[in-house]
Amino acid sequence: MLMNKIIFPILCMFLVIPAMAQTTVQADERLIDSFGAARVQTMTNQTPDSIRYYNYFLNYSYEIWKAEDVEKYVNPTNAGSVILSEDNLAALDNLENFNILKTGLKWSQDQVLWFKIENADFYIKLMSVNYIEKKFKAGK
Repeated sequence: MLMNKIIFPILCMFLVIPAMAQTTVQADERLIDSFGAARVQTMTNQTPDSIRYYNYFLNYSYEIWKAEDVEKYVNPTNAGSVILSEDNLAALDNLENFNILKTGLKWSQDQVLWFKIENADFYIKLMSVNYIEKKFKAGK
């Protein structure tokens, strides 16, 4: 009997703490940089799934390709162009700091889009919104 009084609270603790931890979401700093602290805090409180989605989006909605590889393997016709800010230009060496939301680019619902980075020897490949959402939902 005494053993049950000890084991039950410990078991409950191991079940409740992980469940509480899963509901907490931390916004990526790049979201705060893009949307502002107040809006991100509101999103965190009211729609934490939107923070999870944007965190995913910041990392998986695009790819950066060297221009020589794109021209050799892909050679996209109708590629758009973009000029990156100094911060994003510097972040090409460390994509954890690259903020795709600050590029001003628009995604297609169902097509991959290519953009030549005019002030660097790279391209940005934007995944389609359908692809991003499918991958996000599969990872949940």
